[in-house]
Amino acid sequence: MGSKVRESRIKARIKHFLPFAVQKFLYGNIVKKARLLRIQLQGKITKEGIKKELQKAGLKKGDAVIVHSSLSRIGYIDGGAKALIDAFLDVIGSKGLLVMPAFSALHYDKKKKMHVFDVKRTPCYTGSVPETFRHMKNVFRSVSPTHSLIAKGKNAKWFASGHEKCSNPYAGKSPFYRLYKLDAKIFLIGVDQLANSSIHIVEDKYKKFPFKVWTKPNKVLVTFKNGSKKIIHARWHLPNLYRIRDNNMLEKHFLDEHLMKIYPFFGTELRVIKARDVADCMERLAKKNITIYSTKG
Repeated sequence: MGSKVRESRIKARIKHFLPFAVQKFLYGNIVKKARLLRIQLQGKITKEGIKKELQKAGLKKGDAVIVHSSLSRIGYIDGGAKALIDAFLDVIGSKGLLVMPAFSALHYDKKKKMHVFDVKRTPCYTGSVPETFRHMKNVFRSVSPTHSLIAKGKNAKWFASGHEKCSNPYAGKSPFYRLYKLDAKIFLIGVDQLANSSIHIVEDKYKKFPFKVWTKPNKVLVTFKNGSKKIIHARWHLPNLYRIRDNNMLEKHFLDEHLMKIYPFFGTELRVIKARDVADCMERLAKKNITIYSTKG
């Protein structure tokens, strides 16, 4: 099937040339309005309807799943972001684990002369669905100033723990690597590999990864959920990498190896792949010097 979200790749290239103010104007006055019109014409989507589509895509009770989504691409959901979240929770049940990215922008405090991160109050920029999920009861957030994950369900507290002690966000004892160990499913709704954070697991897992990707450790003052504070040392991706990164070069490899399936999902499409398959496939490619940072592949 032809992809309905591939324009995100084109958008990434356009951003290199268009000033942010122009991008904001185009999105607010053209793209957003066009999406809203399409949504109004499609009619309501119910939670029960979503559950049926998720089950068709292979989601079942007891699954561990990380969800990346674009709510506006799906259509008009009766109940909004919460209905989508509840649909996932209903399908996986009490023995399942629902995970979402709660990535946040770095904030530098000039008075403290260091970056700061508040587990409870720092919002995420990964969309309205994870931001809604973040505020729900019994949702745990990992401590990472840039790459935190939020989780609810079986062993969610354990899943989100210890991120602040990792040498990088995707290290062997991080929540991201736990996705690999749990053989978690990745559901990409209305988004493609540009949103798939699990593609970075290989950057720590494969010790001979051919690119340097991490900054040096930086001091970050963390305010924990209980109000206590602690200075940690965190690393994040080097800022220049976005210029040479092409996440979507992976789509061909995932499809050629029959690791990923694409399903129609109301007004958009749903990609399903496992975190372990992503990391293992990328490790095989990295051994051939093919990465998302190279021009090969």
